[in-house]
Amino acid sequence: MSRTPSRLAVVYNPTKVGFDEVRRRAEARASKHGWTDPVFYATTEEDPGTGQAARAAADGVGLVIACGGDGTVRSVAQGLLGTSVPMGLVPLGTGNLLARNLDIPLDDIDRALHVAMSGRSRAIDLGEVRYTDGDGESHDDVFLVMLGAGMDADMIAGTDADLKARVGWLAYVGSFANTLVRGHRIKLEYSLDDGPPVQTRARMLLVANCGMLQGGMVLLPAAVIDDGLLDVMALRAKGVIEWAQAGTVLAQHTVRHRLTALRRKAPPAGEQDERRTLPVDFRQGVEVTARVLEKPGAFQIDGEDCGTVTEFSARIKRRALTVRVAV
Repeated sequence: MSRTPSRLAVVYNPTKVGFDEVRRRAEARASKHGWTDPVFYATTEEDPGTGQAARAAADGVGLVIACGGDGTVRSVAQGLLGTSVPMGLVPLGTGNLLARNLDIPLDDIDRALHVAMSGRSRAIDLGEVRYTDGDGESHDDVFLVMLGAGMDADMIAGTDADLKARVGWLAYVGSFANTLVRGHRIKLEYSLDDGPPVQTRARMLLVANCGMLQGGMVLLPAAVIDDGLLDVMALRAKGVIEWAQAGTVLAQHTVRHRLTALRRKAPPAGEQDERRTLPVDFRQGVEVTARVLEKPGAFQIDGEDCGTVTEFSARIKRRALTVRVAV
């Protein structure tokens, strides 16, 4: 007795180059992997994917494939919260950060669709954040990879959109160099769980669910996407010596990640006070709160420019989202 095909939805960003190929290949592949013909939902400026994913789940689909960049992926994930419907990924953006951390094929639509339609389901953590912007307005959002205040957000905000469309993530290199030269440290206070507040000046404060960026750079090697913990990095470097120290630490993380399967276990937040003098500080916890103590700082979520921020609180929801990964 043959199995009844399951229903399949594709939520796509119509501004991304490559969707025509996605549609053609998705329709060709669906029946091969036991799915019905895909139902396609286009994102809009008003709704970048959350409503479409929620509607597809309510209509009883067995899989929702997010087709676009990190913003589309994040929005689709938000729409699937509280459901048992897994999310597949076809990365068509510049950063494709979640896809990189899950080893989803990049620059190969057919292989990405193969993983989405025939791969295994894996439960991963999802972060929730509430932040107050520079105008005093409060926002609620989710993140899958990382959020940050300071230099990283300045870099994202300063990247030329046309250049990004032409050369991909390499467009960030020039913006990073400019931010490095012109950037400044921001005064902030942050704390993890019930630990004491830490007040410092930092180039950036990152809160991460997983730690790999473009080019295989690993910022936070202890960040595991399903461990129920947030990994926090404060980069405080100033002067040539401290920048050299910070660069060495981050380079070692990337090399260690590539050469071995070992991950350095970060000490609990309460055991790291002695590390506050280092130019890079790593901590772990379930919840983190932070305040920018002077003028608002630049803010980003999963590589998307979110303007400025004065304070935020983030927490992890353990294994709250199911994604499709390679068998």
